[in-house]
Amino acid sequence: MDQFTFYELYADILQSMDDVSAGKMASCICAYEFEDKEPAKELSDKENFYWSNIADVLKEVKETERAGKIPKRYNLQSRHFTFYETYYNAMKLMNIRKRGVFVKAICAYMFGNEEPKFADRTIQGYFNLCKRKMDLSKKRKESGRTGGVQKKKICAVSPIEDSPPTPQGIQADAPQEKLTYEDFRAAHSDIQGSLFGNAERYKSELNWSDVATKRAADEELKKERNIFRLARSYEQKYMQKTVSKTTE
Repeated sequence: MDQFTFYELYADILQSMDDVSAGKMASCICAYEFEDKEPAKELSDKENFYWSNIADVLKEVKETERAGKIPKRYNLQSRHFTFYETYYNAMKLMNIRKRGVFVKAICAYMFGNEEPKFADRTIQGYFNLCKRKMDLSKKRKESGRTGGVQKKKICAVSPIEDSPPTPQGIQADAPQEKLTYEDFRAAHSDIQGSLFGNAERYKSELNWSDVATKRAADEELKKERNIFRLARSYEQKYMQKTVSKTTE
């Protein structure tokens, strides 16, 4: 393969590591994807722990993509971007620490729109050369998202049923489109992280339209930049109130 899907879960792990460990982990991921190599034995206990938590995802997604299919289940669960082999080729020209700095910068740029500034001109040069592909990935993703929204709006219009007439003098409320979890994430790119394990229930249990409305007015929710903490705070602050009222 000359590319693979890079998930925010991988980025979260790399960002939690020092540059050397991040460089080793990123190299292991790329070697596994592009060269079919299992991770080397010199990984530390901590690095092995992180690897064990993503190995099954890497394997399943790799098999799916090699079969010419899209890993829809994981794509819906987490933000992602296409990691091209040219990024890995650039990594191989650097030492382990610089690889960590380089890949962290790619993740920050793709997930957070952060323009990196490197003290090392070599890393800056490699990043600038790879940036064209990154920008193309962003543009394609944005085009796909816009097309999906337009399609959803077209499908929502019924050619058969007419809305009942609004009495004169009364202004009709504009219909409010209900947001899905994916719609909410697409509209709030500043929020980081993913929902995995038991936290996946929030995707279907929460009213994401209401989450967006409450977050716009609630200063405490506005400060949350992690999707899990935001969902949990919303649940504790608003959903539990609703439950307590219905039981009174």
